[in-house]
Amino acid sequence: MTYNINYRGGAAYGDQFPDDAPVLVRYPLPGADPMDRSTWAWLPGSILSQCGPDEWSVLVEVPAPAIPDPSVSNSDAPENMLYPTCFRDASELRPATAAEWERACAEVDCG
Repeated sequence: MTYNINYRGGAAYGDQFPDDAPVLVRYPLPGADPMDRSTWAWLPGSILSQCGPDEWSVLVEVPAPAIPDPSVSNSDAPENMLYPTCFRDASELRPATAAEWERACAEVDCG
């Protein structure tokens, strides 16, 4: 019975935010108060996976919080940057159309 409830539709816990879905995610840009989530921006991201009934692992796809990969030469080249991932519940995620995602990207200079 639990299996049927949690895996209905073939996706664990449902499919509110499927893997690889474009989303807007609350995340602090440099200079934002890391303790005050109301100051965090809605940034473009992608769902990596669902980790619980109301929790997702998300890739934040904005260069500002990315850091250079120290394991490669030319680590500050765009293709060698390490972008942050975070865990978020549904209240900190918004489904995004391609147009909404691109608009959010333009607002924070995704490069």
